[in-house]
Amino acid sequence: MPSRRLVLTAALALSLAAPVLSLAQSGRTAAALIKADPQLATLAKALEAAGLEAALAGSTEVTVLAPTEEAFAKLPAGALQNLLKPENRAQLEALLKNHVIAGKISRDELKKSRSVTTLDGKPLPVRLERGNIVVGAARVGNRERVADNGRVFTIDSVLLP
Repeated sequence: MPSRRLVLTAALALSLAAPVLSLAQSGRTAAALIKADPQLATLAKALEAAGLEAALAGSTEVTVLAPTEEAFAKLPAGALQNLLKPENRAQLEALLKNHVIAGKISRDELKKSRSVTTLDGKPLPVRLERGNIVVGAARVGNRERVADNGRVFTIDSVLLP
């Protein structure tokens, strides 16, 4: 019969492993990660308005350079509200495609790149500045969110096409 200490140790180990297992098997997509993050609420709203949310929820691997709330706040007054209007959907879609890269790119791969190509086919330069990864004119945040179908990196500026 196992000792009580051994049983408690095993129970603790299982309870600590359970969150890791549930995250790994969660079926979380890039779209779900964006939608669940309060720092990316405006991006989630814009993806929905442009009809692109489903593209980030599928099985196609993507890397998303996700502007934070602070990044959207840097846009000129009224610019975002104007883009969210139904008649400007094509412009919004072009803007958002400028933030998505085909494929699952890790932080190390991004750091070693000289450029990345967005879904709209445009290259964005990648460089290191004081140890920070900069894509286009946006600094990439330190946190890498891994989804089943890709990765999501926060950025501090909106990448304009």
